[in-house]
This record gives sequence, structure tokens and C-alpha cells, in this order.
Amino acid sequence: MSHLPSLIYDLALILIAAGAMTLLFKWLKQPLVLGYIVAGILAGPYVNILPLHVIDTVDIQTWADLGVIILLFALGLDFSFKKLLSVGKTAFVTAMTIVGGMMLLGLLIGQWFGWSTLNGLFLGGMMCMSSTTIIIKAFDDMKLREAPYTKLVFGVLVVEDLVAVILMVLLSTISVSKAFNGGALIAVITRLFFFLSLWFVLGVFLIPTLLRKIKRFTSDETLLIITSGMCLGMVVLAVNAGFSAALGAFIMGSILSETNDVKRIEKLIDPLKNFFGAIFFVSVGMMVQPEIIGQHFSVVLLLVATVIVGQLIFSTLGFLLSGQSLETSLRSGFSLAQIGEFAFIIASLGLTLGVTEPYLYPIVIAVSVITIFTTPYVMKMAGPVQALLVKILPQAWLSRIGRPPKKTERSTSKQAWFTVLRSYLTYLLVLLFLVSAILFIILQYVYPFVTATLHQPLASIVCFTLSLLLLAPFLRALLSNNVESASFMNLWMEKTTNRRVLMVLVGLRVFAVFATLIFVINRFFDIPWFVNLVLTLLLLSSIMKSKWLLRHFWNLESRFLINLNERHLAENYRKIEAAGGVMQLNDMHSNHWLDFKLFTCAFRLKPDSAFIGKRVKELNIRQAYNLMVIRVRTKDEVISNIPSGDYELRQGDSIRLAGKKSLLRKLQEDQQFALEFVNHSYMTLHGFSKLEFNRKKKEDRITCAGIPLSNHSPLAGKDLVESNIGARTKCLVIGLEREGKQLVNPEATTTLLPGDIIWMLGEEKPISRHIEENVYFL
Repeated sequence: MSHLPSLIYDLALILIAAGAMTLLFKWLKQPLVLGYIVAGILAGPYVNILPLHVIDTVDIQTWADLGVIILLFALGLDFSFKKLLSVGKTAFVTAMTIVGGMMLLGLLIGQWFGWSTLNGLFLGGMMCMSSTTIIIKAFDDMKLREAPYTKLVFGVLVVEDLVAVILMVLLSTISVSKAFNGGALIAVITRLFFFLSLWFVLGVFLIPTLLRKIKRFTSDETLLIITSGMCLGMVVLAVNAGFSAALGAFIMGSILSETNDVKRIEKLIDPLKNFFGAIFFVSVGMMVQPEIIGQHFSVVLLLVATVIVGQLIFSTLGFLLSGQSLETSLRSGFSLAQIGEFAFIIASLGLTLGVTEPYLYPIVIAVSVITIFTTPYVMKMAGPVQALLVKILPQAWLSRIGRPPKKTERSTSKQAWFTVLRSYLTYLLVLLFLVSAILFIILQYVYPFVTATLHQPLASIVCFTLSLLLLAPFLRALLSNNVESASFMNLWMEKTTNRRVLMVLVGLRVFAVFATLIFVINRFFDIPWFVNLVLTLLLLSSIMKSKWLLRHFWNLESRFLINLNERHLAENYRKIEAAGGVMQLNDMHSNHWLDFKLFTCAFRLKPDSAFIGKRVKELNIRQAYNLMVIRVRTKDEVISNIPSGDYELRQGDSIRLAGKKSLLRKLQEDQQFALEFVNHSYMTLHGFSKLEFNRKKKEDRITCAGIPLSNHSPLAGKDLVESNIGARTKCLVIGLEREGKQLVNPEATTTLLPGDIIWMLGEEKPISRHIEENVYFL
């Protein structure tokens, strides 16, 4: 190879300079990001200190763009939408206060210097994003990682990461349209959230299942190739949909963050992230022009002051508005007074789109470097500033600061309405979104393709049939009463006016299904309106009567929820191991897989019930519905937990059953003349365990525990009949985990194997006995 491409020369220079600077900055105990930027300045075309410099900056920029994609993908892997929901009101209020305030300051400064509105918007976007990397390092250096307020700071950073990705999309759209139009901006935001939700739902539904199916074939090399392909595939999809490549990478990372393989993927991606991230930050330094910084040094100083003071004011104000104390607000706010990685990415985006002035990029880099250096010193100022404010502020102000707002107590009726409306609107919006997404995909992509392949009448029939098959389960769910049953029934029985409003709510769902069917038929067939009406009514009636469609929807819903919580399931395994081989469900967080597959509810025997006088085993509930009788309560409040098959039911008894929600509903429908639904709601197993844990009579408690089996466990190698668990200890095996799969209410012939985790339901003493017998042999 006699001639090397310039790219190889450039990469050699970049990596040698970056390696030398990282060693130097490690020795100086400074962030590596600054070392990369300095390496870029030295290797770039604007500083001639080194005898060599980068030849082809275009190729390096392509590598830097790939670095942004990998960085955003890695950020998505660590993101988790559930983590976003868990950070609470404080993080949302604070992040929105910072973003709103700093964006406004960016616009004002831009107007003051005579810059365009776009330059001001990009400047505001750069100034409102704090640096996660720098904050983590500062907390570590100052030994503050365990401080109470650090969780609040990290929560704000999580929200800012998401806002930064959305800002990139919005700024790109505004840049392309060259206009700031309120209506167009709302349309862009709506379109953005539609595609975000669609990609997320489809990704969570399909990708974890795919990874589980191919798990035994995936070595580290294969998994790296597959996940990298998924990342770049989503990048291409996002760009074709009119969004940025960074958004696609972030979305795919956030989807994979919910899978059981996320730690493994992070480990595999980490070298790529380090390599391409280094190239990106070096390319950032290569764009720094010392002459421009010298010419605009006053602007740099002004922006440094604006970032530090603005972040301090708006972040502290955000924490105070969310109800935090003065000390917590100041210490948290003073941690966020810098700009970092996303400022570089947004600055690079503006330069690539050609909408920001060339001098803005090096100015922002200089501001970032200075604020990164000042971060530890600003954090140390929080204590003295607090002491000063305590001295000068009136006592009345200090007593009000951080005081949580008083919670207004709702009446029982208002609380019931709040519960019903929240449940109703959530389910309605989710289902309508899914219906809209299916129609959008079919009409936008499938129908044109089929029409180009087949003749028009046949193409319409094919697409109509496909639309109906895909929409039917969700339309059936819209027709079912998915609102909170207990609150719904309480409101229904309270007064006549409530019934009218509730009937309107039910009618709106029916109308939504009716309108959807009318639209679909009219879209694919040119027929008279009365024929369309008759066909719609026939389809509506068929969908409404179909129990199979409802069960199919429940299966889809269960699969989505299990995929969404796959990472949490893996954490349950680790918790069981950390607890010495057993973990009781009432000690764990909700969202356990049993919460999505197993529910409990109580039924009271009606006075003329055919169940009266029968023994439990004669009811055939286990055989016909795969449900378990876990408790019988007599009219005298005598409780029999895990009753034997010979227990005889009497008038006034109530029975509590456990099993899949769909089967509990089927029993309720089939036995409506024999059983009365007691509490009008289905309780998750976790909720039931928590309720039992609070019972005053310890002997009446039912608990649930997961017990892993080893080669030496007494139950290993036996089936459930041979183990004789029920007869010996009045416990039920309600779930089984084996090789990542979950099984509810396993058959009696199921053999228990070493490595299984069996979930047992029973009274505390029998459960404890099983724990002692099996954990001893772990």
C-alpha cells in the first residue's frame, strides 16, 4: 500500500493528539472532554503549533456525525422512560423552568447583539443544557454522590436529555422552514410526539421479544452487530420521516434500555462510544478559531456570566417552585451552572444546517470550557449564599420557601369522578392513538404499495380486510368498560344524574368505534351511504359480541407490559439472590411480572347459587377456568386460607380467586347468576400482598414469595403432584420462572427443575417453612 488516504493520516494525528491530551488531563485531574477539545484545537486548521494538522475536515466531520449517533444511542440505553416517570414533579418543574428561562435569555442576548432569531434560539438551546459528565465528576471529586439532593439533580439531567433531543428536532424544523410560525410549530410537535409514540410502542412490542427468541444464538459479536444495525436502521427511519439522525439513535437506545440485555449491550457499545465520542469532541475543538474568540472576547465573558447566573437563578427557582427547601434548592441549583456535551451537538447542528453564524460555534465552545472549569468553585458557593440569604430575607419569606402546597381533600364523589375520568381518558387516548397509527401506516404505505401491485377492486378488498383484522382487537377494547369498576359502580348507584354522564362517556366510546368503521369502509369502497351504514352496524355488532377479540387484546396488552418491564424482571432475580435466595412480593416494588399475569378478586355466593353445598373441588373452577380458590370467608367473618378441595361452601360465603384477568372476567360473565362481584375491581397480586401485610391478625395473612431451586433443593426433580405442597402446607404454586419465561398457575404434572424460581402463595408460617427447607440447600 504505497499511498495512504488522507483520512488515515488525519485519524492517526487525531488519535495521537487525543491520547497525549487525555494522559495530561488525567494527570491534572481535569475532565477528559476538555482534553479532547484541546487536542482538536492543536490538530485543527486554525492553530499551527504542531508541524502537522488535519488535511480533510469533511471526512472527519462524517466520523464526528457518526460519533453523535453513537453518543445519543448510548445516552438512550441509560435513559429509560420509566426512569423519566419516576423522577417526579421536582425534575419536570425545574427542567422546564431552566429551559424556558435560558431560551428567553438566549433570544434577548441575540436581539441585543443584532443576531437573527434563529441564532438566538440556537444560543438559548445551547445555554440551557447542563453537562451530565461534568456534574458526575464534580460530585465524585467533592464526595457528594450520596448527598440527598444529588438524586434531584440527576432527575433534572434526565429530563434535560429528553428536552435536548426534542429541541434538536424543533430547531432543525424551524431552520429548514426559515420561519417561526406558531401553528406550524404545533403541527411539528404533534407529528414528533406521534412518531415518538409509534416507534416506542412498536419497538417495545417487537424488539424485546425478538431478542428473547434469538438469545441462544447471540454471542457478544452477534449482539453488537444486531443492536448497531437496529440503531442505524432507526436513524435511517427517523431521517426519512423528516427528523434528525440523533433522534432515531436516542429512540432505539431508549427501547433497548427496557430489555434484559441492556447491561450487556452497554458493555459492548462502550468501546464504540469512547472511540467515536473522542473523534466527535476532537472535531469540536478543530472548529475553535482563537482569532474569532479574541475578536468576540467580550461576548464570551457576557455569555459565561449569563450561563452561570442564569442557571443559578432559574434552577434554584425551579427547585423552590417544586416545593424543595432553600438549602436543597441552592445546592442543587449551583450544581447545574455549566453547559456541556449537548451544547456542542446543538452548535454543530446549527453549523451543519448553515443557519447560525460561523463565529457562534467557537464562542460557545469557549463558554463551555470556562464554565466547566468554574463548576466546582460555583458549587462551593452554595453554602455561603444560603447563609447570606438567611440573614437578609424576612423570616416570613424563609418560612414559606419550600413549604409543600396544601393538598385539598376531595370528597368521596369527587375522588370517584377523578378516578373514573383519569382511567377513561387514558384508555381512550391510548386506544385511539393505536387505531390512528394503524390507519396511518396502512393508508400511507401499505395501500399505495398494494394498489401498485394489484388491480384496484382487489387492492381495496385486501387493504380493508387487513385494516379490519388489525383494528378489531383495539375497537373491541374501546367497547369494553376498562374504567375503574369500583368507582364507576359507586357513581352509577349514587344518583340518576351520574348515570346520564356515565352513559355519555360510554356512548362516546361507541361513537368512536362507529366513526372509525364508517371511515374505513368509506375510504376503501365507493358505496351508497345507507349501505355503508348497514355494514357498519353489522360490523359494530359483531365486534361488540366477540369475546375472542377481547381476550386477544388482553394478550397483546399483557405482552407489551411484560416487554416494557423486562428489565425490572431481571432486577427481581438479583433482589432474590441478594435476599439470600428468597424475596417476598410485598417487600418488592410493583410491576412484577405476576402483576400483569395474575390478579385476585372476591365473589359472594348469591342466595340461590348453585355453588351452595358443593365442595371446592366439585366447582371445577381450576379445570374450566384455570383459577385458584385462595380464600373463603364466611358470613360470620371466619376466614379459611387456601381451603382444601373438600371444603364445603355454605350460604353467605365469599370466595377469593386468583388467576389471569381474562379468565376472571370470563367466570364473572358465565356465572353471573351464581356469583356476585364483591369489590367491583381486580387487584394485582402485589397490591393484595401489601394489603395482607397490613392485616392486624397475623394468622389470617396470605403472603407470596419467590424461592429459587438448586440441585439440592427437596422440590427439585419432582412434579407438583409428587411434591404434595398443597396437602402438606396449604400453599399454592402460582407462578414459575424458567430460563427467562414466566408461567402462571403451572399444571400439576409440571416438573420442578434446578434453576427454577417458584412463586408460592400461602399463610406466613407454611411459606416460611418452605423457605427454610429450600434456602438451606442453596
